[in-house]
Amino acid sequence: MADVERHWINGLAFQVTNDETNLYIMVDFVQARTYQLAREFGFTIYIDDKSNYKRSFGITYPTGIYYELGNYPGARNGYLLEPNWGNLPENQSVIQAAISNITNNVLLIQRRSRRDDFQPTPIPLAQLRAQNLFVHIDDNARSGRISLTIPMEIRSTSQFSPDIRPGDIIDLGFEINPLRLLNMEQTGNSSIITSDTASGRTRSEDPDQNRNIQILNRLGEPFEKWVEVTLAKPGT
Repeated sequence: MADVERHWINGLAFQVTNDETNLYIMVDFVQARTYQLAREFGFTIYIDDKSNYKRSFGITYPTGIYYELGNYPGARNGYLLEPNWGNLPENQSVIQAAISNITNNVLLIQRRSRRDDFQPTPIPLAQLRAQNLFVHIDDNARSGRISLTIPMEIRSTSQFSPDIRPGDIIDLGFEINPLRLLNMEQTGNSSIITSDTASGRTRSEDPDQNRNIQILNRLGEPFEKWVEVTLAKPGT
C-alpha cells in the first residue's frame, strides 16, 4: 500500500491511498457547518477516471435528512420552508426517523455513458459488503469521519466499482448539493436550477423557480471540490 498523505480543502481533510485491488478514502469534516450540511443534504464522493466523464461513479453517504424525508408526504417542503418544522411535536417522530436512516444505506451513482440518467440508487450496506465495498461513519452530530474501502475494478465479486486501476489518474470530487436534489424533483417544463439561480444572479417569473431561489439563498452555495489524484502502483 502506498504512503498516505493528508490533504486539506475547505471544511474537509482527506486521505487517499490504494493497493492492487482497493481504493481507500478517509474524510474528516473539520468545520461543523460543512458536516451539518452533509447530514442535511447528503455527502457525495465521486471517483472518475481522468480520461472519462465527470460523475461517472459516486457514493452518497450519509444520504441526508432531506432525502430520507421523501418517504413522508409533505415533509421535505416543511423541512425547507419552516425553520422550526423539525421542532414541532407532531413532526418529532418523522425527523428522528429520517436522522436515524441517513446512515442505513448509500446512494450509488454508476453511469456507463454520458447519456445515462443521473439517478442515484439506494443500496443497503449489507448489499455493499457482499460486493466488497465498505463504508463507515464516526458521527457525533457536530463532526464526522467517513471511511470507505472501494474495489477498483468491476468483477463478479465487485459490481459496485469505478473500474480504475493502479497507476491511473482520477478526479476525486466532494459534493453537498441541495440543487441536485431539487432538480431531481422537477417535472414537466420546470426550469433547471443552477448555481447562478441559487445565488440570485438571475431572476425568473416562474413561481416554482422563485420558491427554489428563496430556499437556496437561505441554504447558501452548493459545496463542490475536485482534486486530481494519481493512484500508486504497488510494488514498483
